Amino acid sequence: MSRFRNAAEFRKVFDLLFTFLSRDARFGPRLRALEKPQRFVVTDLKLTLDVAGAPESGKPGESLRWSWNGKGRDWAPAVVLELEADTANAFFQGKVNLPKALFTGTISIVDGSASVPLETLPILRAFHPLWASRIRHEGWDHLVA
Repeated sequence: MSRFRNAAEFRKVFDLLFTFLSRDARFGPRLRALEKPQRFVVTDLKLTLDVAGAPESGKPGESLRWSWNGKGRDWAPAVVLELEADTANAFFQGKVNLPKALFTGTISIVDGSASVPLETLPILRAFHPLWASRIRHEGWDHLVA
């Protein structure tokens, strides 16, 4: 059972997460530079989240773009991952060892290469504690991993 109350809460939290990543000069431009879109299939909430770099001609200060359940998506993912909502939440708070999760099947690669999400690790390492703090600041104590 997910700690998220429902799919709408997951979307609200992850919209904020990717807004934070997209607009932060330490993370967004580096993630965009990877040029490797990812699809997260959140199995327990029946959601699909596609994330890609924003086009250079997009909104100033926005490095990423994302789409829920394929709506408005005009890019193909370089990797498709399946995971549960709690795993996604814990990962972005730095509480999931990605190589181990991939090895044990907690996170599954459905299509593409494991190298794609692994390339994000050096970028996201500094983000994890900031996001965990933001979760607390937003009053989402039930989501603290």
